[in-house]
Amino acid sequence: MIGSTLAGMVGVLLILLVVYDAIRTTLSVSSSGGPLTNRLVSGLWFVLLGIHRRQKSHAMLSSVGPWITVTLLMTWFLVAWLGWFLLFCSAPQAVVVSTTKATASLIERAYYTGYTLTTLGYGDYVPGTDGWRTPPVIAAANGFFLFTLSITYILNIITNVIQKRQTALSINALGRDPRQIIAATNDDGKFATLVSQLQPLQQSISTLGQQHLAYPILHYYHSESSSKALSLAIARLYQAISLVYFASPKLDTTTREQLSIFQRALEQFLDTLGGTFIQPNHNIPHIPELNGYAELPGFDKSSTEMHDYLASLPYQKILVAYVQKDGWDWKNVWQTEQE
Repeated sequence: MIGSTLAGMVGVLLILLVVYDAIRTTLSVSSSGGPLTNRLVSGLWFVLLGIHRRQKSHAMLSSVGPWITVTLLMTWFLVAWLGWFLLFCSAPQAVVVSTTKATASLIERAYYTGYTLTTLGYGDYVPGTDGWRTPPVIAAANGFFLFTLSITYILNIITNVIQKRQTALSINALGRDPRQIIAATNDDGKFATLVSQLQPLQQSISTLGQQHLAYPILHYYHSESSSKALSLAIARLYQAISLVYFASPKLDTTTREQLSIFQRALEQFLDTLGGTFIQPNHNIPHIPELNGYAELPGFDKSSTEMHDYLASLPYQKILVAYVQKDGWDWKNVWQTEQE
């Protein structure tokens, strides 16, 4: 293997791949991540979600996000290590023993690659010719770049996960299902309380949409509690707002416009997810009979009319896909954990 030009070429390709993937994943705010990141994290989530669906374990899923993050960062480093190792194997004099100038073995070259990438610089082994003095410098810079990028990425992910769960808690504070949200904010059919609560949430949801683009691993941070699950909170709030907009005739023009604006904000968030994270279901999800909704203050539509209206909304297909991809069931949108 030592002296193989092909090994060097493969090594260069691996180095370029990991650098491209790391930059696209961590620094691009308009994509869903690099090719290596997408395949790795989505593949791991697919397997673990399948296990969860056979035997429900939200505790297991809630631990997946941090481990996927660590696995991704380790993969970057290991692929970079392999790439530089292959490059240093492409010529016999690429690495030699510092004292005897004897050609280094494969194990010694792997060791040399590791301490060069981690910028430890022990000096046991050195380049054998002047032409091989530059690659170790580039390798050290590559390792420092990946370590720095990884630490910054982890800190940003933690911050965004906290914001994601805070937003879910804020929505669930309005009610644990669509009916509770409507009943708690109806104001005798005027829904001024609902509008006042939606205004601060609108910016948070718009920001979260962009954060999911910038940090695709956010999709895989599952909450063990339904009260902190953003997918359920978004789905419940969308049902409530849609019903209020459709079934309440006492809404003034300003309130109706505010509800419409917020509904579009939710749909933009769902469009972001639908373009990068989930595939909309082919069918509209099951909508319950909505018994008791017609008696809510301010409503003048029958349960059947409201049911048919919700079933006609195309974004329901993205919502059910989002809820299921997050490890929850569509029935959780309409009922609390206790129920």
